Amino acid sequence: MAATLQRRPPGAITSSIPQAKTLNAEAVTIIAIGFLKRIGNKGDLKPKRVSLEEGIYTVEVEMKKLAAIVQIDSETHEIKEYEIQPKGEEAPFISVSPKILLIIFGISAAVYMSLHFAFKIFGL
Repeated sequence: MAATLQRRPPGAITSSIPQAKTLNAEAVTIIAIGFLKRIGNKGDLKPKRVSLEEGIYTVEVEMKKLAAIVQIDSETHEIKEYEIQPKGEEAPFISVSPKILLIIFGISAAVYMSLHFAFKIFGL
């Protein structure tokens, strides 16, 4: 009754961690957003576009006043390059909100009525 134990050589230990799979758009987006949060962008991050060209994923992410472009290698899963820049949206020359229009209309109506009654009083 001899009990034999099988020993595995140290290099043959199997890991419960699955082997790295190939990346897809969702996984790359998660990597890019996680990276942007780690470097200090805590606001609302909205992924806009993901593309794959020559083994490099390019993820475009919009923030409140900035836009980020993150490039991730599809084989090594590491971030190769990133760029954060102001958004390229053009603001209108004069922004007019409904609240401002209402205030301007109220002021002009008050001025018109006061001038109208002033001219009636003076007989002009």
